[in-house]
Amino acid sequence: MRPFHLAFPVSDLTSTEDFYVEIIGCKIGRRTPSSINFNFHGHQIVAHLVDEMPDNSNGGKVDGKQVPPFHFGLVMEWSQWHQFRDELLSKGVIFRLKPHIRYPGKIGEQATMFLDDPSGNSLEFKSFQDEERLFATVKGKEGEIGGGII
Repeated sequence: MRPFHLAFPVSDLTSTEDFYVEIIGCKIGRRTPSSINFNFHGHQIVAHLVDEMPDNSNGGKVDGKQVPPFHFGLVMEWSQWHQFRDELLSKGVIFRLKPHIRYPGKIGEQATMFLDDPSGNSLEFKSFQDEERLFATVKGKEGEIGGGII
């Protein structure tokens, strides 16, 4: 699979660099006075300095939890996700949505967690025990799917 590219707005480059390097583990690529290019687990993401951040507060409900409408992230291997979760917990990261299992026992069962960068951009990290279920269709009504804590 080829790497993806994502550009996103930020309100401060210094705190953005600290977050993506120290918390998420990215490496810095190019940097200009108004942007930072990161290696996000082999993918290219670029933080662009803006005067005003867009509103990312109103989202829909997924598995009964409020999910930010704009977010990006990674699908990680099962053990990698758990290791990363433990690293984030040890760093005292505040989660937008704490690590949990979404849709337990259903075809879409996944480990997931959300955190926000210093500018309010939301990142989701998720994992499937069976990666073939990444694009599988979840049957039934969303309210019937449920969720469990891990």
